[in-house]
Amino acid sequence: MSTDVARSFIATLQHDGSPINVFDAMTTGPVILESPNQTPAFAIDGARTLGLLDGSDADWQLGQEQGLVTFSKGPEPAPLMLYFRYSQAGYRLYIRNGTHLGEGVFCNAYGVVNAQLIEATDPTLWLITHEQSGKPFDVTETEGDSQDIQLTNRHGHPLQVHGLYPVGGYLVCHAAAGKSTLRLSIVARNVDWLNTD
Repeated sequence: MSTDVARSFIATLQHDGSPINVFDAMTTGPVILESPNQTPAFAIDGARTLGLLDGSDADWQLGQEQGLVTFSKGPEPAPLMLYFRYSQAGYRLYIRNGTHLGEGVFCNAYGVVNAQLIEATDPTLWLITHEQSGKPFDVTETEGDSQDIQLTNRHGHPLQVHGLYPVGGYLVCHAAAGKSTLRLSIVARNVDWLNTD
């Protein structure tokens, strides 16, 4: 029988070939995003939000000229290493490198997925399924290091890449979200909680 450690691993995430990272690691300037599930939408600070950048130079120019993008693209950061810590209830995600090392991945009250310090509460609990079959993901029964997955929180709300027109997207999780498929690339298997390598 697999142990919790045997089912825990470190991996990176991508969406349509673009790596997921924290916005403040990928950008310069203030990151202002729209609340994804409120009408009317309002501005939120997105510096700690997980997302991706995939716009061309022309897209960036258009976005900044039209006031759709409040920040500039920074130097490409190292891939965001996430520790997927398994328990029978699901996975909690912890950041294992960069400026957010040791922080957890949380879904805030507005439905936005952020990196933040772990204080009174544990990071959000996620269920992982294989994109094609819909079956629960189990790293001990998975061949190969790259898999297409989907995530839902413990309330059954799906994780979605919400468009950040025209330069990328950011991760959200709420009842009305659509399911997005992410590419999970395993870096290390059988990782203990105390192993910070």
